[in-house]
Amino acid sequence: MQRSFISMTWTPGVDPEDTQIFIRTIEDIYVMLKRHLGKPGQFDPLPIIRIFGAWAIPTVPQGAAYSNIEWYVNRSMDDTGKRILASRYLETVRLEPWQASNPHFDLALTDFQIVNDLKDPIASASAPGPNRPGLISLISCHSFKDIESPDLRRLALRHTYAHFFGRLMEAPRRSRKDIIEHEDRLYCANTCAMRYTDTPTLALSFARQEMEQGELYCEACQKDMVAQIAGFHYGLN
Repeated sequence: MQRSFISMTWTPGVDPEDTQIFIRTIEDIYVMLKRHLGKPGQFDPLPIIRIFGAWAIPTVPQGAAYSNIEWYVNRSMDDTGKRILASRYLETVRLEPWQASNPHFDLALTDFQIVNDLKDPIASASAPGPNRPGLISLISCHSFKDIESPDLRRLALRHTYAHFFGRLMEAPRRSRKDIIEHEDRLYCANTCAMRYTDTPTLALSFARQEMEQGELYCEACQKDMVAQIAGFHYGLN
């Protein structure tokens, strides 16, 4: 299905610094990917970025369905009312009226813990976030608060944001040999943000390696993303 833009949103409790890292990371990714698109203005399938933040529709009554980002969160909470259930949030996004009228990608941040019940129906551990390729990536900043150094936290978040952007665009592709499969998902085997990453500690370790090599993604994953994005541009996925 053709998707022309990326909606970037976050819940009200997300640290403003984390949202700035979020925006800058996507900007840096676009600069990187444009190197594979030929001369400027020749061909650009990259989706338009629309930053809605902690949005609300002022003309819709508060608490009405799809009236604001908090409605999504309240609808997606587990029975404790403190953590987001991945399955509920993803299904809420899938059914939103704008996905029918104007299909798009959702890239979202939250300060709440996320229970990845898509993996395990009775899971109790916090997860970095759920993803449905071609539709949404939801990222939790909650566990990154344990990284005391602002610089190190920034590095770990940058890796994580890049990872979930790549997952949104369905990278890496199965046709490659330098990939590994884990829990029915494909991950890159190179020094790259598309490696399997399930904790802030691992995100920070990988981020340091990526900083040393000067790239978020390996060359193969960059090309995979451009190919996938071109497919979404033409409605081929």
